[in-house]
Amino acid sequence: MATLTIAQASELIWDLLQTLEDAYWEASVCEEKDRVFNLMQLLTAEYMELLKISVQDHHYEYEVISTSHDVLVQVMSDFQRAQISMPRRLTTASRLSALLNRLAANLSAQQS
Repeated sequence: MATLTIAQASELIWDLLQTLEDAYWEASVCEEKDRVFNLMQLLTAEYMELLKISVQDHHYEYEVISTSHDVLVQVMSDFQRAQISMPRRLTTASRLSALLNRLAANLSAQQS
């Protein structure tokens, strides 16, 4: 699998943040809102760091900046496990699943 460039990672994280916002407002339980919010906070910090990178450097390979790689992978893994039991609108559930899987696959490819 090809690794993400900084430009691709920025776009993917932005799309994921937008979808997580939908998931947050669709959540009916405070515990689920907390879980979504925690992931949003991590990804927002990462996105803000990516925005600081010069456009001239956006072709370089993406690496996690704002937190440790392992922490981000763990939080995403926990979120994916928990979201299986959470009811969502079909469009939100399918988008969230696709985006999380794409980012998780790229993060696990970085780890090996």
